[in-house]
Amino acid sequence: MIETGNRQQTRRLRSASLKDVAERAGIGIATASAVLNGSRTNTRVSDVTRERVLAAAKELDYHANALARALTGQPTKTLGIVFGFPFALMSLPDPYAFAVLQGVVKGATETGYNITLYTEPWHSEAQSSGVLRDGRTDGVLVIAVATYSDMIGSLTKAGIPLVAVSSCCKGYGVPSVDVDNAAGARLATRHLLDLGHRRIAHIRGDDHLTSGIERREAFAQEMAAAGSPERPEYVLYGSYTGSAGYDRMKQLLALPQAPTAVFAANDVVALGAIEAARDCGLNVPGDLSVVGFDDIPIPALVSSGLTTIRQPLDEIGVMAVRMLAALVRDEDVSPVSRTLEPELIVRHSTAPPRLR
Repeated sequence: MIETGNRQQTRRLRSASLKDVAERAGIGIATASAVLNGSRTNTRVSDVTRERVLAAAKELDYHANALARALTGQPTKTLGIVFGFPFALMSLPDPYAFAVLQGVVKGATETGYNITLYTEPWHSEAQSSGVLRDGRTDGVLVIAVATYSDMIGSLTKAGIPLVAVSSCCKGYGVPSVDVDNAAGARLATRHLLDLGHRRIAHIRGDDHLTSGIERREAFAQEMAAAGSPERPEYVLYGSYTGSAGYDRMKQLLALPQAPTAVFAANDVVALGAIEAARDCGLNVPGDLSVVGFDDIPIPALVSSGLTTIRQPLDEIGVMAVRMLAALVRDEDVSPVSRTLEPELIVRHSTAPPRLR
């Protein structure tokens, strides 16, 4: 078959379609699809025809369209990543999100998947579920979904393979990966108590995330167990942001009896608290001890290092992708809930209290 110059030019300006391959090979579209997409009917295609289809595909530089494959129910080899909090508000690279994503990329490379990062925040099932149900991805990894969100319930109901990171999955049976937040909070609180602190404040995380809830509850339990019940004025909402850490620390230092130590819900909050203390003329750790949570790379603000609770964020990302890939392949995923152990990392932002 001879093509005119105009037709050849048109082919160069657009990607070749399955129809183009079929025409070049002189066969029907169904037969070309069977050969190129690995259909079961491929076994009934003669070797001569198969070679003709493959040669035509090579000549036309044909590549299967992922959406077209999805519409026929075939795997796209792509996993979707959705954050439960607005991506635009993450001050990218948000240390937590960035560390988890590094693990996700590593896990995707290891398992042979591509990833699609959805940046539009979830609003509701009616508004947001469509884009995740259109077949462009084989499964979805959801990260830090708020307790009030209907995201997990909606995606589960839609039958989408799903794995959650740092999200509440009770009642859904959804595979999940997280650090033991309660154990980490107890380690942080016990460290300050062992140093001799009793006036310990907690700038807590988001009340709508399981991590914030679990860390706050464990702090209260550890303080009570030590015979030093938490003081209500020492527990303030920090929302996992540096600005909140700064503002809440200023509030704490303005109290008639300020705390001598602070357990911050994460490292970003801890850095904000340290900045506020220094702006008030205090020395860390001489006048105020601070413990964070996450063990993110610390800027020059804490040149000697932040005492913190390390959670293996990279490992969490890798493990979550492995679980999701197994789920997509319809393999057994057990245990369904996997909890990794935190570690206390003692550096130079904590010390015994000075009497004041």
